Amino acid sequence: MPDIFDQPLSTISSQQVPKELEITPPLPTTINKKSSGIGPMILGALIVFILAAFFGGSYYLAKLKREINSTPTPAPSTLSSPDPSQEPYPSPSPPPSTKATSTPKSTAPPKSTAPATPTNSSPTLDIRFGNPSANIKQTIDEGAGDGRVINREYSSIQIGEFDEVKTAFAPKVTICYHFVSNEALDASQLKYRFSFNDKVEVEDNFSGFGKLEAGKIYDWCHDLTTDIGAHSAKLELNYTKSLAESNHQNNLGRLDYKNLADNISPNFTLIGPNNEGLSGTCLFPQYISDNVSSTSQLKLEHKIDGADWTSAPPDRYCYTGPSGSSHTYAFRITDARGNKNEQSKSFNLY
Repeated sequence: MPDIFDQPLSTISSQQVPKELEITPPLPTTINKKSSGIGPMILGALIVFILAAFFGGSYYLAKLKREINSTPTPAPSTLSSPDPSQEPYPSPSPPPSTKATSTPKSTAPPKSTAPATPTNSSPTLDIRFGNPSANIKQTIDEGAGDGRVINREYSSIQIGEFDEVKTAFAPKVTICYHFVSNEALDASQLKYRFSFNDKVEVEDNFSGFGKLEAGKIYDWCHDLTTDIGAHSAKLELNYTKSLAESNHQNNLGRLDYKNLADNISPNFTLIGPNNEGLSGTCLFPQYISDNVSSTSQLKLEHKIDGADWTSAPPDRYCYTGPSGSSHTYAFRITDARGNKNEQSKSFNLY
């Protein structure tokens, strides 16, 4: 059998090669080819994963940072809202608008008074006198029916003083109190008591007003005496406290006044002496009048030379006697309040 090792390789066929000597293609070559194809894919996937994790983490951190930066904004307003003087932050970092919005919140306590508004218990009801609580005036009517005001009007913080006037003028002193309620009220529920010179004269309610409107000032007036002297008038609102008021401190209105006695003397003019022939030398008063007392209330007196005062005739008095004799005549008028007007003349008979 020829030795195949001595034959050229090109002449050897596959059938001549023993089975044991057949050369199998090495596996590592095919394995290396396969591994060189998968490696880049794994490496690429790993790089993609790392990049995704990096960008995802960066995004998450950025978002978390934005949330952290945005959350401190309301914190300063809540800390500063109770009391601006206790702000723990010296820097002006909180914007002015934040403080402005927190200010109304600090005014929220008035809401605590809201429960005090039920009208049935009226805990916020406040009935009081206006300022001034009263005024006082004097009027007269000289027959024209106009009731004109004389002298002046006085408020409750003053003492009214009125001069005496003629009773024929129908003088009248009137006091008016001004009061107000902070809530609408049925006027018949509001009682009052009026006292004059420490004596109760009237106890009633204000039903004549119907319904009191909130915040509106109402006047209650009463005529007073014109008697000479000092007087005191008092009006008490809700004196029985049947209406529950939260503020019951200004419910007494008081006013003092005086009716002054007339201190003006009567008027007259002493005329004479006049020579009236057989009647003698005469003197007589003219233009007799008084600001208060009527003529019938005036007291007329005269004094002849050194004699005492005696009642005088209303017209005249005449002297008779030797010509050239010296005389003194005095005439005096006294009004109802004791005011006197005295005039005298000395002369010689014709």
